[in-house]
Amino acid sequence: MTSPAPATTRNTASPHSATATSPHRWVTLCQREDLVPGSGVAAWLEADGQACQIALFTLPATADSDDLTLFAIDHHDPVSGANVIARGLLGDHAGEPLVISPLYKQRYRLSDGQCLDDDTLALTVWPVRLAGGEVQIQC
Repeated sequence: MTSPAPATTRNTASPHSATATSPHRWVTLCQREDLVPGSGVAAWLEADGQACQIALFTLPATADSDDLTLFAIDHHDPVSGANVIARGLLGDHAGEPLVISPLYKQRYRLSDGQCLDDDTLALTVWPVRLAGGEVQIQC
């Protein structure tokens, strides 16, 4: 997957981009069919004149539920300084889903972004939902 290009409108030709103009608004990042259960994708977000990259993770349905579980977390790795979190390995610790940074292997909880290996590190997380066929985050 190539780096997502910034967009100027909410629904654009690039499925991995979005623009927000006000805080606490649901913004479409991509379509459900763009997701691959058990992996992450990078998405571009512009909000309030600031731009950032989001790592969007999709956990597959389980025996207990047919629903996908979505997480939106900062794509920027604070240790390496690179935007690589979406390429991390998914795992869990004591039943809590996490992503392992692909470069220096820090483990971050998907629910709150806290690093399990260094209490001083945490990634930003955003509320995320599936609305019809659209994957949206609140920013």
